[in-house]
Amino acid sequence: MTDRENAALSLFKKKKMVLIASLPGNGVDLAKAAEAGGADMLKVHINVVHAASGTRFGPFEEERPKIEAILSAVKIPVSIMPGAAEKATLEEMRTLEKMGVSFYDIYASDMPAEYLTLGKMAAMAALGDGWRDFEPAAASKLGVKMLEASIVPHAGYGSPLALSDLLAYSYIASEFKGAVIVPTQKAIAPEQVAALHKAKVKGLMYGKIVAGDTPEGFEKAAARLGAAIAEL
Repeated sequence: MTDRENAALSLFKKKKMVLIASLPGNGVDLAKAAEAGGADMLKVHINVVHAASGTRFGPFEEERPKIEAILSAVKIPVSIMPGAAEKATLEEMRTLEKMGVSFYDIYASDMPAEYLTLGKMAAMAALGDGWRDFEPAAASKLGVKMLEASIVPHAGYGSPLALSDLLAYSYIASEFKGAVIVPTQKAIAPEQVAALHKAKVKGLMYGKIVAGDTPEGFEKAAARLGAAIAEL
């Protein structure tokens, strides 16, 4: 395991809630701003058009220099979203391991089964809006350490967080043995962090919906959400 990976997994045990910045572009300015605001981890992307931001992320070799620059610029763990219809090959994932990427985050429906053979990068599998009740417990049995509850249909992006959302997150957390992470598909506000904590959510992944797409927005959002986490 790399030092970054050890730090990533141990943070979920040390902190009541971990704050992850899902960057709307693979830019050093965004990464450094999120870190300066207090984000605990970062997520970068390849091989995808991001649903919330609309940003196109190219294949591995196109994005590699940007990812290497981010890894050199920050001290916090960095994760990778390896793609959707097109995705990183197993060899590219092994290269990302060697580069120091801590873990990968990909929809379970897109994740190649052979990714589970990776020895260093931990797996964060994402449940989509069509998730099935058995999946959280089954993911634990397969050795998945982190589960992203990305369960809001696209039509609901940016709408207020509701009790029905908390009920779903709470159920997933009760069935999954590792850390459940909620992305800001809904417009999650700092004053709602305590409710997520009560639902046993261990990580909050914020992105464009609550932070915009500027470095200033990512720093300010990290500071606001981080302050709410500190009060838990």
